Amino acid sequence: MEEIDIKKLANSIKSGANLVIKNKNELNRINIFPVADGDTGSNLAFLMQSITDNLVSHHDTVNSLLTNVASAALLGARGNSGMILGQYLNALAEDYAQSDLSTEQLVFSFKTALVKVYDSLLDPKEGTILTVISSWSEKLVDTYQKTQSFEESLSQAQMIAEKAVLDTQFQMSILKENKLVDAGAKGFYYFITGLTETFSQNLPLDWMEETVPSSITNYPSALSSSKHLISEKPSYRYCSEFIITQPSISDKKLKDQLLNKGDSVIVIGNKQQLKVHIHTNNPKDVLSLLSQYGRISYQKIDDMLLQYEVNTKPVSSIAIVTDSIADIPSDLLLKHQIHVIPMPIQSESNHYLDKLSIDSQLIFEKGINTSQCSTSQPTIQSIDNLLSFLQGKYDHVIVITVSSKLSGTYQLVKQRIQTKKLASQWITVIDSKANSVAQGLLVMKAAELVEKSLSFNDIITILKDTINRLFIYVAVADLSPMLQSGRIPLSLGKMAQNCHILPIVSLDSFGEGKLMTISFSQKQSIKKIANKIKKLFRHHQIDRLAIAYVYSENQVTLLKYYLKDYADKIDYSVASSTSIAISAGKDSIAIAGILKKGER
Repeated sequence: MEEIDIKKLANSIKSGANLVIKNKNELNRINIFPVADGDTGSNLAFLMQSITDNLVSHHDTVNSLLTNVASAALLGARGNSGMILGQYLNALAEDYAQSDLSTEQLVFSFKTALVKVYDSLLDPKEGTILTVISSWSEKLVDTYQKTQSFEESLSQAQMIAEKAVLDTQFQMSILKENKLVDAGAKGFYYFITGLTETFSQNLPLDWMEETVPSSITNYPSALSSSKHLISEKPSYRYCSEFIITQPSISDKKLKDQLLNKGDSVIVIGNKQQLKVHIHTNNPKDVLSLLSQYGRISYQKIDDMLLQYEVNTKPVSSIAIVTDSIADIPSDLLLKHQIHVIPMPIQSESNHYLDKLSIDSQLIFEKGINTSQCSTSQPTIQSIDNLLSFLQGKYDHVIVITVSSKLSGTYQLVKQRIQTKKLASQWITVIDSKANSVAQGLLVMKAAELVEKSLSFNDIITILKDTINRLFIYVAVADLSPMLQSGRIPLSLGKMAQNCHILPIVSLDSFGEGKLMTISFSQKQSIKKIANKIKKLFRHHQIDRLAIAYVYSENQVTLLKYYLKDYADKIDYSVASSTSIAISAGKDSIAIAGILKKGER
């Protein structure tokens, strides 16, 4: 019986992964199914990067190699095609581990693994990555039965896979009308092409830097089209993914439970953990359901509607990015195509994503103990995912973060940009020295400037000047949350508590919390804030004004009553982020503004 060179197989897998990563942008360009969100390449590249990053340097057996690949694939699987390929690699490892571990059984495992992939899907679609995997694996088995050569089987299967990819442009109407092949299918073809070329010719890992296989360069021009002629608006807004550790439910039963929560449902994994993919309008509901069956250790939620709008009707060549601490109404975020990095929220029992799987309303309705909640800076993964999506879509990117004195987000984004060696003339990061609704107003200012077609450098200059004219006043109902979160000095806060007073909280010019005028009740604080705002209006000093509140709108009504002569000057009122809710407390209210130029 033929024996496989384990080191050669490992290198071949890495080569296949690298070829997918290298062609990420092309796969993004041709991505129009199931949603024209232009991220299939990014998702598959992320999966492949996870495999290459986590593949250990030495394996004693093919079984340990496949198990290692499967574990990395489960971690890195994203999006429809990524989840399907991730499940295929997991099922391959699982089936092979239960066999006699021969080369013949490995070949058969490539085919039998496909059964589990189909089982993981609610509505399998042909003319996609599924069809190409099926054609490839069937030819692999058929050729091996005739030749008993793994190398020859790979070569023959690669040719069949190429034809299967080409055929996808005729199997679904949306692909036929666009004269495009399926992006996920072509991504799989890149993977097995890199694997086959390296294994058959025993090439070094860097072979693709010198040449590209003729089978790829000879593709018809339609396969490299950079235009979406026809695309469909997503039926559901959010592409959501979750990992449940130690699940108390099987993958099949969980899939049935998700039937009425959205579409594109995929459940992959094993008894230790399950990974769920679903397109839904209510990630919070999905998370609530999943939480019944285990601990949520990971989640990713992408706004497909925003991605669709960016790909089909971009408002500007300059992207505006912020974090979820910036309080801005969701309709304005979508209208101005503002990209938001969600802040992770952790409670005693679960992980959440701010404004996506948890919000300030829900945290109090669920009775979650906010004193046991904490916020952290965004994950490296979430930042890298967004940067990957933005590349190739925008001429420039402006990232506006929460004050660096309150969070490490600013430094983290800068570090990721430096690590990825992104040009300073393509992307810049601005420390807002603000938070909440003040940060939100700065972001909205940036959105307006880019839509006026100002230059990248001019916009940055104007924004930095605007930061000096930002102000925010916060009236809290209880000082304890701010003390616990470290948003105000401990000694001053304790003194205020001992005296039973509620100070008005603001930020200084460095973006750190400070205590201002004291009051004996929140109502009195709100009235004092209103008097400050009215004075600024009387002197014609206010350019923009907005309000953020935690949980109840009663304080908004009260503030607007005190500002009744100027209430129509308020740009918007919005529920605050969960991060702010945790640090400011229930029923707190913030009003922020931008002073007119020349004012401080």
